[in-house]
Amino acid sequence: MAVNQTKVKIATALIELVKTTDYSKISVQMIAKKAEINRQTFYYHFADKDELLRFIYYTEALNFLTSDELSLANWEEQVLQMLRAIYQHRDFYRKTVADRKEILIREFSKIVGRLFRKLFEDFDTENYLSESDKDFYGHFFTYGCSGVLLAWIEDDYPVPPLEVATQMFRLAKDVEFYSYRLYQQEEQ
Repeated sequence: MAVNQTKVKIATALIELVKTTDYSKISVQMIAKKAEINRQTFYYHFADKDELLRFIYYTEALNFLTSDELSLANWEEQVLQMLRAIYQHRDFYRKTVADRKEILIREFSKIVGRLFRKLFEDFDTENYLSESDKDFYGHFFTYGCSGVLLAWIEDDYPVPPLEVATQMFRLAKDVEFYSYRLYQQEEQ
């Protein structure tokens, strides 16, 4: 899918502005001026700067987790690509998270929540779990992954992206393993 070049230009302007100005102090007028467009053009593409920030998060990093082909088998590689994209623009992510962490966490959680929900549905072939159990477990692991991502960014990336991706993959594999063992014990 081709991304609109004007949106890319606007996104690039925000990324550049965040290098020198706190996200909270950046106005739509400043973004428009940096992108060499008028405010109406900005508003044609984005409702506000938070929508622009979500667009950047998705196009730069979160897109690696939204593929239809995403599965437990390629989860580690996709998470690694996302983390590398974040790390590549680490100052931008650290600064925007400092001002508006809820935006990244909300968007990341939406994606990861669907993935964990599907994971529990796939494992629960015998229908041991109620729908509320699947929802609860999905939320629990989603918040855990979100917390790990947030801490990694806020703590200034203390470990390489590969280490974080490996830990998240192990978590997903452990959920699969323990779910399987739990079902086996219940059957005996």
